[in-house]
Amino acid sequence: MQMTDFCNHLYNESTNGYIQILKLNEKNSAGERTIKIYNTRNDGLRDIVEELHNESDVFLAPNTMYLPKRRVENIRQFRALFQDIDCNKLGFEKAETVYMIWMLYYDGKVPKPTMVTDSGQGVHLYWRIENAPYGALNTWQELQDYIYYQLKHLGADRKSTDGARVLRLPGTINSKNEANCEVLYIDNELEYSMYDLREQYLNYKPKSHQLQAQEAKKVNTRVISNRFFNSYSLHMERANDLQTLCKLRKYDMTGFRNMAIHCYAYWKGIYVRDSYELENVVMELNSAFTEPLKDTEIRAILRSVPKAIDKFIAYEQGRRSGECRRVSKGMRDKEGYWYKNDTLIERLEISRNEQKHMKTIIDTDEKYDRNNEKRRNSRRNEDGLTKKQQELANMKIKIVELKKKGLSNRAIAKTLKISEYKVRSLLLK
Repeated sequence: MQMTDFCNHLYNESTNGYIQILKLNEKNSAGERTIKIYNTRNDGLRDIVEELHNESDVFLAPNTMYLPKRRVENIRQFRALFQDIDCNKLGFEKAETVYMIWMLYYDGKVPKPTMVTDSGQGVHLYWRIENAPYGALNTWQELQDYIYYQLKHLGADRKSTDGARVLRLPGTINSKNEANCEVLYIDNELEYSMYDLREQYLNYKPKSHQLQAQEAKKVNTRVISNRFFNSYSLHMERANDLQTLCKLRKYDMTGFRNMAIHCYAYWKGIYVRDSYELENVVMELNSAFTEPLKDTEIRAILRSVPKAIDKFIAYEQGRRSGECRRVSKGMRDKEGYWYKNDTLIERLEISRNEQKHMKTIIDTDEKYDRNNEKRRNSRRNEDGLTKKQQELANMKIKIVELKKKGLSNRAIAKTLKISEYKVRSLLLK
């Protein structure tokens, strides 16, 4: 029943994609532990977990994948926010930890968990959400980091903020202390919208369409990246830009390998929090180079990433909690690694032709060219919006109004005669 309740809480008929389960086997004669991997759809999940009942060291990924390979870039649906609290390391009892988490909820610091499980040596927290696609990655990651930052003093694990993370499955055993993993609390009536959580906890201040249009006219087009990306999405797009650069150069990055790997490891590390998986991702790029760096050089670069990510989270969460931090011209007041476009273009010697294939790593001239091209090729209304943009803006206003009235995404989609996917997409923009 524990395992069934757990599965039913996270997965239902709306679930799409592969759910991955890992089973760590006993050590072999060489002292190594092999891993058995299950990839299943929702309709086959319960048969597998029943088979693994009372087995040791079984883990499950809350979010689903569109391929039977567990990686952040393969996420099909975000099903929940979650956090691994290793309270034993700090000397807290589990009951004491859960009590303190509920106090944080009553103080308005964190949302109320929809499920709490005993992981054997700590507790796992889940916040079930209306399923969202991979395009919502930056919002999901911001919320994960917010929760981690609020619970860090209780033993929250930064590694568990990874979108492809696996957590112990209730109904199984933790071999570290032979403790049973079980569901402690579950609320099947509660489900969150990431849109609502973002408004409530990340200091987002929604503006009226009219005010947005007025401000858009005042904003200098040279700061295009600040208008279209926040810190999280900017890092993701820069990692994509770097991959594009490598492809354009047919992976001949000799003379730029260290800078490229350093930037790529940090930018990918904003989303890939599992150190083993991040190493694999970075090694893949390095192995594609015509002259790869040595593995020892890659690991030396990777050792600096976790500390930089912690600083990035601290800075971003501080800013989102209302702290006003003045950022100098050199961005030295920001934590983590922040490079201006000019610096990246100079150190990687990115040509104007290469910039034409990128979204974020572009100089002022390229920004001007793009803005002029858009003005030439699109007809905009008095608010500076194309017909399609205006339609989407009007649709979002209607969706937000219906959301405030308490309608679910499904009900809104039916009322407006659009897809539920479009409702979720517009809410997260």
